[in-house]
Amino acid sequence: MIQATVDSLPVLACGDVRLREVHLSDAAALTVLFQRPEVAAHLDPPPATTADFGTWIALSQSRRVDGRAACYTLLTGADEVSGLFMALRFEEFDRAELGFAISPHLWGTGVFQKAIGLYLDFLFNTWGVKALIGKTQVANVRAMGAMRKVGAIVIEQTTRNSNPEYIWTISAASRSKSL
Repeated sequence: MIQATVDSLPVLACGDVRLREVHLSDAAALTVLFQRPEVAAHLDPPPATTADFGTWIALSQSRRVDGRAACYTLLTGADEVSGLFMALRFEEFDRAELGFAISPHLWGTGVFQKAIGLYLDFLFNTWGVKALIGKTQVANVRAMGAMRKVGAIVIEQTTRNSNPEYIWTISAASRSKSL
């Protein structure tokens, strides 16, 4: 793990899309985003209040210091908080769970593809992860399409919170085949 990820996460940018480490000041905007019905329908219950989201952000930052989390805020336009990308390492340091959510007004615009490309490059090439695990509800057709586009492969079907979901894996090798 490089020193920069202990001190802070590097900013990742491509054109008008920028990812930077999640800040406590993002809590209010992320709470609003995660409570939108079209977003919340596909998530485990997220933090319910701005204070709860602030606590989650503080925890993710402490885990980053330990090399266990890489949580980024998606910024678009004039630094508008537009999403969240997170990776939490498992006990095996070369594997992590992947999660993401972006603002519905960006769905289908190509912003996700730019952002996830930046993020996966960072995770595989800088953060040292060899494999990622992600989960999508079977009903979340957009997320399933996004996972396929980045080379993820379904490894299991299960049920969580009474919702059928797929568990996916993606590696640097499967990602390079999808490009």
